[in-house]
Amino acid sequence: MDDVLNNLLDGLDTFAPQHYGNMTVIGLNIPENNNIDLMSLKKGLELGLVEISEVNESGSVGEVKVKNNAVTPLLILDGEEIIGSKQNRIANATIIIEAKSEKIIPVSCTEAGRWQYNTDNFKYSTHMATSRVRRDKLKSVSNSLRAENNFRSDQHQVWNNISITEKELNVHSNTSALHDAYQEKTVDIDKYRDSFGIHENQNGLMVFINGRVVGLELIYNNARYREYHDKLVESYIIDAIGKINEETQSNEDNFSEFIEDIKKSKQESFDSVGLGVDYRIENDNITGSAVVFDDTVINASFFRKIEV
Repeated sequence: MDDVLNNLLDGLDTFAPQHYGNMTVIGLNIPENNNIDLMSLKKGLELGLVEISEVNESGSVGEVKVKNNAVTPLLILDGEEIIGSKQNRIANATIIIEAKSEKIIPVSCTEAGRWQYNTDNFKYSTHMATSRVRRDKLKSVSNSLRAENNFRSDQHQVWNNISITEKELNVHSNTSALHDAYQEKTVDIDKYRDSFGIHENQNGLMVFINGRVVGLELIYNNARYREYHDKLVESYIIDAIGKINEETQSNEDNFSEFIEDIKKSKQESFDSVGLGVDYRIENDNITGSAVVFDDTVINASFFRKIEV
């Protein structure tokens, strides 16, 4: 993994920074792998090739059942949200589910105030968990893998981070649903997002809030990245909006430093829930994960540990 990831980071190209308010996005380009055909969750659900349901009638907060009826493996990104059924959930890791197969996957709840059916199966959400939720969930899942070799998150921490987001944004949801916070802030999110368009051949990004690095995201090719660009950007926007009145620094030169910190981080490997290998990256400053399949980094996310 060291060589695969480090070679990828060494070959990183950047686009001109884009700015809006207290947020900056630097688009990234990594060498593409177009030989691996993976279907996005959005496409699978919209085409009716994927079904996601509770594990049984009673349900389990930390698990859902995914049926991939397609002839193509299914890609679910860490932090990607599904809505409906007994409560909204997010994936606890990036998971590649084999074609024509069924899998129980680990999830976290993003709607603390509901535990009853409003749809039989889950539906596609236009949102991901916020970058703060994804960062802290990633840390807790990594800790769980080391201690118990499972992908369990700290559910109470997820709910607490959603509560903090609601307070920062001055929004309210009857069921404490993260999805509702996004909906209430649509106008503000749109103003930010319009400034962060996708570049040709872009398949990653690094985000700064108040001038400090917050996170970095990579997806193995441009076609697949294009399906996730807006969701990834919005996951940072909603955190940036909550910090709009805080002091802004000018530290975009920390880009190279952040990359080098990733490369020097301790790396541990674990069996993925689906296809490939799940790698966890950790040091005093950074927490991250990367899923490698067929000698290719399919998806990687790295977060600055310290709150901006």
